[in-house]
Order: sequence, then C-alpha cells, then structure tokens
Amino acid sequence: MKWELEEQETYVVVRPTLARLDSAIAPEFRAFVSELSIEQGKQILLDLSNVEFMDSSGLGAVVGCYKLTRSVGGLSVCNVQQQVKDIFRLTHMDRIFEVNNSFETCVERLAA
Repeated sequence: MKWELEEQETYVVVRPTLARLDSAIAPEFRAFVSELSIEQGKQILLDLSNVEFMDSSGLGAVVGCYKLTRSVGGLSVCNVQQQVKDIFRLTHMDRIFEVNNSFETCVERLAA
C-alpha cells in the first residue's frame, strides 16, 4: 500500500509509506486524498514522516489537496523531514500550510 489511513472522530490521518512524493505518485495521491475528503467529510492530517523527497509535482498535489479539503476543515501537515520542510519554506508554502514538527502538536491544534 502506498499510504496508511488512521481514522479518528474528527480527522483522518494519511501517511504516505513511500520515501518519494514525486511526479510518479502525485496524481494518484491527489486523487486518493480528494476522494477520501469527499467520503469522510473530515479534516485531513498529512503525516509526512516517511517522505524523504518531494518534487514540484508532489508539492502541487499537496496544494491541490489543501484546496479541495478547505470546505471540510482543511489539511494539516506534520512530521516533515528537513529536506521536505525546505521545499515548503523555499516555495513559501509554509505561509499557507501549518507545518507542525510533531504528530502530537498537529493533533492538539486540530482539537483547538
């Protein structure tokens, strides 16, 4: 499986299991999260702990997911490795996304 799901009462955790979120997987990832968002109607918590590399296609997929999930509570990002965090920072997406260092911090902010 390319991602793991963990359903909670008010949110769903999506955890990619692949080390790369790039052009090879980005369209499938975006479609999956979009469908999940529509079905669940809950906030999406994107746990990137396994993702070591993200290219512009991967970032575009995450941005697309963010736009699609805004009507159901949005998308939060956590457990971002430094190389991926640099992509968010360099593209100024860290101003749009709340990039949390830990899963626990992200969950706390969702509950607030």
